[in-house]
Amino acid sequence: MPSRFLSLLLLVYWCIAAFCLLTWEILPELSLGYAPDLRAIAAAGGDDRPVTWKIGAVDDPKAPGQSRPVGKAVTSSRRLQDGWFELESRVELDAGNILRATPFGGRASVRVRIESVYRVDPSGNLKSFDIKVYPRDLKEDLFTLAGRLKGTDMEVVGKGPLPILNDTFHFHYEPRSVVQDALGPLDRLPGLHVGQRWDSLSLNPFTGQTEKLRVEVLRRTLIHWGGGPVSAFEVEQRANAMTARTWVRTDGLILRQEVPFPLVHLVLERVPEAAAEGQSQEGAR
Repeated sequence: MPSRFLSLLLLVYWCIAAFCLLTWEILPELSLGYAPDLRAIAAAGGDDRPVTWKIGAVDDPKAPGQSRPVGKAVTSSRRLQDGWFELESRVELDAGNILRATPFGGRASVRVRIESVYRVDPSGNLKSFDIKVYPRDLKEDLFTLAGRLKGTDMEVVGKGPLPILNDTFHFHYEPRSVVQDALGPLDRLPGLHVGQRWDSLSLNPFTGQTEKLRVEVLRRTLIHWGGGPVSAFEVEQRANAMTARTWVRTDGLILRQEVPFPLVHLVLERVPEAAAEGQSQEGAR
């Protein structure tokens, strides 16, 4: 039979281990609120004003702050009269410029536009989505994806010029979970807390393939945005083949997000409203 002193040490060790398990594993899952759903994300927009993003390609992973411009994106969300929500995005990319620093890079400019619409019911469930990919100067679709929720499964129909792109597949949809295409950035993640974890699905707009992401709010940090330091949550999205990060201001505004693609690493950065309005006025002249 162990001595009284040894028993006390064992009891103290057990208490410390139980406290660590509760603090690191159980409490983050139970006590920090629900994961953001598409309804909360859309409703947090409030004024329905579009958000502009600049897209850059990072050639040197050791210098993630240095990128060259390869495109732009505009996202918006609005509440419909029947209580439903729509999230839209329009992305313009110079595909030739993106691959410039890779073995497949060339001098030709290949401009592509990706448009997506997600429809969310009043309870926060994604009911349908449509994604179109086409050359920027033509309205003829190069590739389309149409998703429709049927029961507990999302049916996705792909159509394109190649037989491999014409396919129908299904994936299980968890109630109120977030599904988004990799190049259609969300502009808000409200109600975050350090330690929060949830699962999400990322949809590749060029192939139609889905990938499950494990999302975790890692820490609070400072980033440089809009001309000065900003306090933000660092959110990690981890899958089998990649890890990406998103930086979210403490009020839920997404400021910057990474999009790791094969052979290239893209960064989307939110353009401050004043700068975005100036760009819109210049474009209208």
